[in-house]
Amino acid sequence: MASKFRTGTDLIKSSAAGGGKRRFTPNIYWKPGDVRAIAWLTAAGDIPKVRLHQMVRIPDDRFDSGFRYETFVCKKDPSMVEEFGGECDLCDRVGHEASEKFVALAVELETVKEGKKVKEVKVKMDQYKDKDGNDQEAVRWGIVIQAAKNFYSYFAAYDENSGDIREVAWEIHREGGSTDTKYHPFVIMNGPNAIPLPDLSEVTENIPALDDILEGMASPEKYEQVDELAPGSQPSFGGKKKTTDDGAVPTGERATEFSKIREEVVGSY
Repeated sequence: MASKFRTGTDLIKSSAAGGGKRRFTPNIYWKPGDVRAIAWLTAAGDIPKVRLHQMVRIPDDRFDSGFRYETFVCKKDPSMVEEFGGECDLCDRVGHEASEKFVALAVELETVKEGKKVKEVKVKMDQYKDKDGNDQEAVRWGIVIQAAKNFYSYFAAYDENSGDIREVAWEIHREGGSTDTKYHPFVIMNGPNAIPLPDLSEVTENIPALDDILEGMASPEKYEQVDELAPGSQPSFGGKKKTTDDGAVPTGERATEFSKIREEVVGSY
């Protein structure tokens, strides 16, 4: 699959103003009140805008609920139209609504603090046991799926005014839990007293490329899970959006909105 996803900070600004069937793609997300530290692996200019089907309920008897949630790249995404002819089973038969979001790769970090002052940042590791019962650990990485207006526009502004978002560690706070959700990103110890990022070179060797992850989320093997879904079987989350592009603002307001974000967010770094 030779797909070309839509990328570029201009795309973020204009919107703001797993491989196979069973592969698990980790997701980094923030619950209301969460604070997480991350290091970006995707350059701001390479963050693609992707049409996604999120929160698709797939029957699964392993869970008490009887289902699990999956995310699919919509086959009507511009990167997929040539291959699939503009037809998407989730859209056309099941009736699940897709939305456009931005997607990037990141590694979660652990902050070592002395009082409120950060002394060190380390790559966060997950501990688990392998099939033989041996203790193992793995880097906590994932894709970050968010809209432009209340999330990625901050990083587009930083990239334009301050530098590469991958060169600093970020602490991101989530405020609110619904339509009032706000994200507050802060550079961890920027300037003369900056705390250096840990070496991520070995980490990235075992993380698949973002394009490969997204292509897997639209693969025929992934979409086999959709075959068993009945039309109208998927719940609707939330009401009708006020804008045609999730997170977008009316065209005439984009320049003003972006300037405001740049003043309030980038100016504070």
